[in-house]
Amino acid sequence: MYLSADAVIEAISILRSQVHPFVGITFIACKHYGLSVGSEDDVSIDGLTRDHMDSHHRIDRRSAHYFQPFKGIRSWVASKYPSTGLQTVNTQTFGPVFLHRRNEQKWGFTPDYSDRIESTLRKMNLPPPVAADALAVWLFKDADLGTISTYEDLVQHFFTEYKINEIESSRLFSKRSMPALVSAENAFVSTPLEMTAVLRALPEPPDAQAEGGRTITSLRLTNTGPAREVKMDFGQRLTIVTGDNGLGKSFLLDFAWWAATGLWADRMAMPQRGDQRAAPEAEYTISGNSGRTATFTATFDQKNFSWIRPRNAMTVEALAVFSRADGSFAVADPIRSKFNQTSIAGSLTALDVWNGRQGFMEGLIRDWIRWQSAIDRKVFDQFTSILRRLSPDDLGPLTPGDPVRLPGDPREIPTIKHRYATVPVTHASSGVQRVLLLAYLIIWSWQEHEIAAQQLSRSPLRRMMVIVDELEAHLHPKWQRIVLPALMGVGDLLSSDLALQMITATHSPMILASMESVFDPATDLLYHLYGAGSEVRLEETPFVKYGDASGWLTSPLFGLQHARSRDAERAIEDAKALQLQSNPEPEKVMAVSNRLKLHLASDDKFWPRWLFFAEEHGVEI
Repeated sequence: MYLSADAVIEAISILRSQVHPFVGITFIACKHYGLSVGSEDDVSIDGLTRDHMDSHHRIDRRSAHYFQPFKGIRSWVASKYPSTGLQTVNTQTFGPVFLHRRNEQKWGFTPDYSDRIESTLRKMNLPPPVAADALAVWLFKDADLGTISTYEDLVQHFFTEYKINEIESSRLFSKRSMPALVSAENAFVSTPLEMTAVLRALPEPPDAQAEGGRTITSLRLTNTGPAREVKMDFGQRLTIVTGDNGLGKSFLLDFAWWAATGLWADRMAMPQRGDQRAAPEAEYTISGNSGRTATFTATFDQKNFSWIRPRNAMTVEALAVFSRADGSFAVADPIRSKFNQTSIAGSLTALDVWNGRQGFMEGLIRDWIRWQSAIDRKVFDQFTSILRRLSPDDLGPLTPGDPVRLPGDPREIPTIKHRYATVPVTHASSGVQRVLLLAYLIIWSWQEHEIAAQQLSRSPLRRMMVIVDELEAHLHPKWQRIVLPALMGVGDLLSSDLALQMITATHSPMILASMESVFDPATDLLYHLYGAGSEVRLEETPFVKYGDASGWLTSPLFGLQHARSRDAERAIEDAKALQLQSNPEPEKVMAVSNRLKLHLASDDKFWPRWLFFAEEHGVEI
């Protein structure tokens, strides 16, 4: 006998409303393993939950995501969920359930773990017992159940297979919910479950619709760049890299571009010089249409000073655009490459994008006028929509104006209108010009891609990769706080089924603050590049909402002690040090008070704390 699609769909509905992921995943995985009570086993909880989810939660072969049927914000979670979101639940929310020492792979249940699970669930308004029959249906949804044909027998099979004892069965799993929704006659059938029938009743995985071809999923550099080894995964939708100057953010983006496209945007990145015995390597992983991945390793030829990619190395199947920190650009198009144009002769300078490059692009000035004057204004309307989406609050909507002639220039020059003026694009501010060039390059590359696909009788690709270095360059903070979310929505304006993968590096707390309502751990990744002694390290960092820009500035990502000037920070730290002394000298208190008056505003929040202390030690301010 097998379980029917109707039974599985109803079980998911029950689990979604009343069962916490800790119970449905972590606790069940630990019980199946036989985790000790009152002592610790040499085992990784992350490993147990990952194995369990690999067995039971990968239900859509089109997707690399796990389906999560339990109570939570999202139905689909990324493959790293066992070691990120679920790990936080295991170590923090339900931490008291376990015997575990930090940074050790030793775990066990506390003697009173049942009490602690029940107490924690009650605090979360999810009091046990939970629906044992619904959970059993989920766990055995694609299993051959033999002669089992009733919910009672299925629950007993669940208890046996997962070592559920009498105390647990009575306190945590005694509830029955399924018979009232799907009769046993309709739940237990003779034919195996067709998972597609279940999937039709569920939300689409975030990567199922987006899947349009190969994409880059990881990059590992060894003996290359400022660090001995750097490993980073790429979010399916977004990857953000932040860190101090000079540590290699731009270097990483250059390598990501090369790994993804097979092309250098400009000069080839060189490995570390020094120990010739340390072989430089660049390992990268490409994910294919089926979700399968292929990893390739490129080596550096010391004699010829060149990187050697494997002969069978893949590149992404995506239209790719790279906006670099120096103002130059690069474009790679797998379909246009059929016309031997994919290299674009290396980097495109800003001047190339403005004025064109013979045989390759007409440039913004000519194309803008051509699109604006065309009978079919589809492309121009798309360009206008992108500009509107990228417009900052202070300038208002950026809209194309009427072209003008400028003295000494035979061309018609486009104009841009905003709240304060209508300006020829060649005279616009640096911030406006950068956004205009990026918007143009995105719409131009997509238009040329569609034309090339039509000429080759092929369908356009359904994926675009956009890499932007120093996204905040030339942009006012009001613009910084909207530009990244706006760029991430550009794909929808080009095609309804176009998926956008974005990789960006930034120093801006406003850029990160702008993502607080948008960042999705299931599809997005945040990395911090930092110095640790004489080493450079790259670390994936959970996205935390720090609130305003000052909260981000004093976060571990930026590392400021105070969101003030350096002199003010030093004065406050010296003041704090004095406050820790049992008998500070009045002269030193006065000296620090004078420095505080010099560097702090009169309404600074530090003053109340200091004034009380200073008066206690005979200093009036």
